[in-house]
Amino acid sequence: MAQEEKKNHKSAACVECGQPTNYPMELNENLYCSSKCLSTYRQKAGEQRFQKESIATFEKKRSTGWIPERAIMYIEWCRSCNKNLREMCKSNQYICGLHRDALRRTETVPWCCHARFNLSSSLADRTVPLEAAQKIQALAEELVKNPKKCEELIGPEGLRKKMAKAEGLKGVTTTIIDLAAGEMARNFDSKIIDAKTPTEDGDIMIHYAACLECDPVFGAECEEQAVEKDLNNCVDAVRKMTHSLWCEHTLQALSAILLNRKMTTERLQKIIDSAEHIARVNNDPGLNTRHLFVALGRAV
Repeated sequence: MAQEEKKNHKSAACVECGQPTNYPMELNENLYCSSKCLSTYRQKAGEQRFQKESIATFEKKRSTGWIPERAIMYIEWCRSCNKNLREMCKSNQYICGLHRDALRRTETVPWCCHARFNLSSSLADRTVPLEAAQKIQALAEELVKNPKKCEELIGPEGLRKKMAKAEGLKGVTTTIIDLAAGEMARNFDSKIIDAKTPTEDGDIMIHYAACLECDPVFGAECEEQAVEKDLNNCVDAVRKMTHSLWCEHTLQALSAILLNRKMTTERLQKIIDSAEHIARVNNDPGLNTRHLFVALGRAV
């Protein structure tokens, strides 16, 4: 996680298990020691209440300092999502995040938690080798370190100015991983893979908490990149190219691929068609991060 170490932490007791913790996760004035305990509360409270309390937590934080404004927008998308799609998304959060630790071992710059989760999602159905994900990882980190690579790859002038900094960037954001994964996706084999995503369960990443804990400088960099998808009408453009129900978060990730000056309409349509095929094979009610990033990973 792209966070700065906080000093002088005071120990607090987790409201779920009662254990003391120096690094609590806050939800609407209650403190939790881990994603596991926060997930336990989430199950008891129900999804709608959990999301309402997540937004309330962001609103409280706004009065005391910086918050990631787009994170509130993202939570609202979950609240308004199709019920079946939302339940599918929740049910495979564990398998999508299962490979985060393996990917973390080869990171050389800070990573946004959501960017790492998205890359981990490419490994969810085990048809994409770790080496393919690491190739995407390497390109994403090159964009962070090498302004010349940003000049070469980034289309919109406004985004190029934001990213092609002589001193480099703070770390890998969701926009950067989307760009890198799209750029690496070039090998669309005619062979169709009909693999089913495993159904496994375990501790999951709590997405809203990751944003609240982010380093504000890194978080601001993330937001100024992400807004370029809106400024360049990328979401509207990709929405017209889809034929299935897509999670709004996943459409945002797909749209960021259009910020790549080398991306063609033909190649983007192949990415979309591949992702939608994966959803059909799994009899899923729509597409989320898993479908898109597995499709991107297979094409590396």
